Amino acid sequence: MYSLRRKVLPCVILACVTVAVLGHSHSHSHSHEEPPAFKYSKSANEQYKKGEDKASNPEVNEPDYDLYVKALGSTLFISIVPFFLLFFIPIDGTVEKQPLLKVLLSFASGGLLGDAFLHLIPHALTSSSGEGGHSHSHSHSHEGEHGPHDITVGLGVLGGIITFLVVEKFVRMFDGGHGHSHAADKKKNDDKSKKKPKNKKEEIKIAGYLNLAADFTHNFTDGLAIGASFIAGQSIGLITTITILLHEIPHEIGDFAILVQSGCSRRKAMLLQLVTAFGAFSGTFISIYLQGSGDGLVSSLILPFTAGGFIYIATVSVIPELLEGSTKLSQSIKEILALLAGVYMMVIIAQYE
Repeated sequence: MYSLRRKVLPCVILACVTVAVLGHSHSHSHSHEEPPAFKYSKSANEQYKKGEDKASNPEVNEPDYDLYVKALGSTLFISIVPFFLLFFIPIDGTVEKQPLLKVLLSFASGGLLGDAFLHLIPHALTSSSGEGGHSHSHSHSHEGEHGPHDITVGLGVLGGIITFLVVEKFVRMFDGGHGHSHAADKKKNDDKSKKKPKNKKEEIKIAGYLNLAADFTHNFTDGLAIGASFIAGQSIGLITTITILLHEIPHEIGDFAILVQSGCSRRKAMLLQLVTAFGAFSGTFISIYLQGSGDGLVSSLILPFTAGGFIYIATVSVIPELLEGSTKLSQSIKEILALLAGVYMMVIIAQYE
């Protein structure tokens, strides 16, 4: 009797467990309305794989439209604010406004030189040394005091200066402009002397359009900086936007003065300033699209090249204009102070970048 009970009891327990398991699986399959073979089907495996991929990397196939909106909105903000400030600058091409225009040109030259030497070139040098700073410092210990130096930034600056010189040379050659014989032109008769202002105006226009080209590339680098900063974080993006805005306001005022001096009307100069804003938008979009992967190209080529363009415009196009007809001491003092003010503005901005 005891042996029979010992044989039957395990069979009863096994039967009860089997019934419980089958009943639970049957109710579970009915609750989800899935056939028993569903979990082995192709559709079930695809859903599982899709859910697993989404859990492990939820942002693979989702473009971050919010990042584009914030970055491009900030770019629009730094482009619109300086544009509206131009309405309150009382300058035009008339003779009465020439003293004020020359003061603003002095401010522009100081801003261009300060931007080149205190903003663009230091940023390019910092990026260049950051990529290989340790290897360069150790090379002095092994190779001696006269080890090789990175001349990429210097070549970029010289390339910008020479490129702007070549462009202006070719434009003057095709236009037939001869702009360095003012003393000889004064000795000619009245008919020829009437043509002199036109030639002079054409030469200044060349400088104005060169300044637009340099401003476009500069805005492009600003757009790249805004896009990269918003990729790093929203707070970093907002700080970068404010810094670039403070940097752009004096810069745009100086560019506006250069365009007016180049012979553009107020309306045309303001519209041309808006055209350069497309450089900032394109830089922001490209930076986000490439996720900041083009920083090396920007630091090694674009920043030094733009700095060279700014140096060329300030020293070859703007400052010679300030030297013409500078006979009054008070006017000369105002122009020098305005130039120093432009440099000082860039010093302040560089300290808080």
